[in-house]
Amino acid sequence: MADYESITIESKETPPENAQLEDKFQTLKTLIVSSAHVVHDTYAGFIAPLLPFLIERMSLLKVEAGMFLLLYQGASVLQPVIGHLGDKTNLRKYALIMPALTGISLSLLGTAPTFYIGLLLCLIAGISSASLHSILPALVARLSGKQVGKGMSFWMVGGEIGIMIGPLLVASVISIFSIKATLWLMIPGIVMSIVLSILLKDMPHHNVNTNLQAKVPMKEMLAILLPLAGVVLMRSPLRTASEIYLPVYLIEQGVNLWLAGSSVSLLLGFGVAGTIAGGFLKDKFGFKAVMIMSIFFASLGMIFFSITSGVLQVASLALVGATSMMMLPVGLAFVQENFPNNRSLANGFYLAIVFALNAVAGVVTGFMYDKIGGNSTFLLSGFISFLGIPFLFFLPKEGKTS
Repeated sequence: MADYESITIESKETPPENAQLEDKFQTLKTLIVSSAHVVHDTYAGFIAPLLPFLIERMSLLKVEAGMFLLLYQGASVLQPVIGHLGDKTNLRKYALIMPALTGISLSLLGTAPTFYIGLLLCLIAGISSASLHSILPALVARLSGKQVGKGMSFWMVGGEIGIMIGPLLVASVISIFSIKATLWLMIPGIVMSIVLSILLKDMPHHNVNTNLQAKVPMKEMLAILLPLAGVVLMRSPLRTASEIYLPVYLIEQGVNLWLAGSSVSLLLGFGVAGTIAGGFLKDKFGFKAVMIMSIFFASLGMIFFSITSGVLQVASLALVGATSMMMLPVGLAFVQENFPNNRSLANGFYLAIVFALNAVAGVVTGFMYDKIGGNSTFLLSGFISFLGIPFLFFLPKEGKTS
């Protein structure tokens, strides 16, 4: 299996004097850009812990509750359009506003007076999220030189830390004060957008393609994105079951509110370790090997979670978190290395697929939950996830597309 470190990912249009700079991994700048992901995704972590309150207050079915996720993640279908624009012009300054916009919208979700206003807030937050995730990963890839897998791990660790903090933060505020106090949580997002905009005001545009009329390699993109879509589709019930309906399931099992809300943080805490490991393992062993490992152990972990209890169930949940989270940074690195002149577009397509399929799966998983119960839904999602492995063998050989 070819190692991606042997692939040249520089654009022919890249000025020679910048080549040495682009080969180096710029740690400080990568960390600064990734901090925007931390702040933004802290608010994304609010949705799952708020669902029990929204279900009770608005008398919702599980499938109706899944609509909040559908609109939040479904807005990701805009990412290819935003990403394509990002390859042609500098949209970075707008992306840095998004932690504030997402923070305002999702901090108001817990106090939304009606179901439809809640959906509107999730839609606004979803468009904001699509903008940030379309533009900034490509900038991180540019700052990563030849170590794109490492750079994507930095970026994704930021997101996982944010999503891990989010449930703990919102559950603590609700437990100590009340659900009405969640609206004050928008303040850190507003402050951080201002700070990041100041710190990153001189950051260069990530675009390396100076030929604005260059043809987009759609045939090559489809050869990679369609098999990846199959992998993501098979994994999506596992992800939505574990990240969205886990607090609901645990409360039904008699677990107290704070522990149920914190369960997502436990899952994502181990996901941080998996995210870090995924990028480094991908740079060393290649994309397919890491993806197969990720799918196999995540599926196995979910099955064991469904049939065990106590310490074994906690260990199974940790395995699911650590292995399932490897997929996103590894996939991001893979598509960006193959399309260095269209990084935002390729990144936008990939994340649109991931978020849109997860959004639809959130509703489908909620329907399954209503019909067959939580335990059966979790067990079935583990078996479905195994079906993603065959799609990996439809991908071109690593390095061939580049």
